[in-house]
Amino acid sequence: MYADDLILIMKGPLISLKINLESAGESGKSTIAKQMKLIHGNGFTKQERKKYQRLIEKNYIYYIQTLIEASKESNIENFDSELLDIVKEVEALEIDRKMTKDLAEKIQKVWESENLQKIYDRFESYHLPESTEYFFNKIEDFAKEDYLPTDEDIFKSRNQTTGVTQIEFQSSGQNFTIIDVGGQRNERRKWINHFENVTAVLFVTSLSEYNQVLFEDEEVNRMNESLELFFEQCNSRWFNDVDFILFLNKMDLFEKKISAFPLKELFSEYDGGDDLDNAKEFIKQKFLEQSKNKRKTIYTHFTTATDTKMVKNVFNIIRDIILNKTLPEIGYI
Repeated sequence: MYADDLILIMKGPLISLKINLESAGESGKSTIAKQMKLIHGNGFTKQERKKYQRLIEKNYIYYIQTLIEASKESNIENFDSELLDIVKEVEALEIDRKMTKDLAEKIQKVWESENLQKIYDRFESYHLPESTEYFFNKIEDFAKEDYLPTDEDIFKSRNQTTGVTQIEFQSSGQNFTIIDVGGQRNERRKWINHFENVTAVLFVTSLSEYNQVLFEDEEVNRMNESLELFFEQCNSRWFNDVDFILFLNKMDLFEKKISAFPLKELFSEYDGGDDLDNAKEFIKQKFLEQSKNKRKTIYTHFTTATDTKMVKNVFNIIRDIILNKTLPEIGYI
């Protein structure tokens, strides 16, 4: 749905390293930024958790109204008369309506209706995130006055990135600054402002997006969009001598999806069936093939951005790769 850009700058007393982290689609980029804050920073303050609570409350309204609208556009039967008044009330809610126990109960009734469950089976067609069901299962918690979102709630929350957000932390004696830049198609023009003095590019793509289309252009497949963007960035004159790190993200969702939605429907040349390893390797090679310069180093990692331990381990690997390559070049080692 969204293309995202994350800039990671490493600053030390003798070196200055900069990493661009880019993506095309809901790749999990923002989750990685949140993980960096949790792993290397002081986590989320009470005030920040309250802000995420308001964001998630807005997500609830958006999700339920999107499903109601989808039910109107489909051939699904109308709601029964007993539920219809509640549906109309929920449908008319303002997006910033505060969650209450009464409202949560009404939203829950609509969500649990047979009509909306049939619609939700096709949630990807309506550009709803994979975390939609997770949040509806927790709506009673969010209706409590003293509830604050957990780390997992925050990782799974959805927010379109606009403008620039900055996160700073230390690792291995170096200062890191993450600059998270909004990335819908019309915001990609801002990327060029961060192309100079880049040490490495970290590109994130969602493995599970292979059967989904863009929010802003339903004629374009998300994975094809991601491949095209990777081609552009990998072969950009700005990055001729820059190593790339490729995150093939949302492994957990991809594993669940591959047996239900054949990869061959997007890539006719694929002949690996629903075997997970075959599918992973095929997509990895599709991305590696985008580089015209076969001598360019592209490090690949299969990731699940919501897994804190995995993200921490992968980041440490990336950090060591960059330091081991960069320090000798500048005569530090």
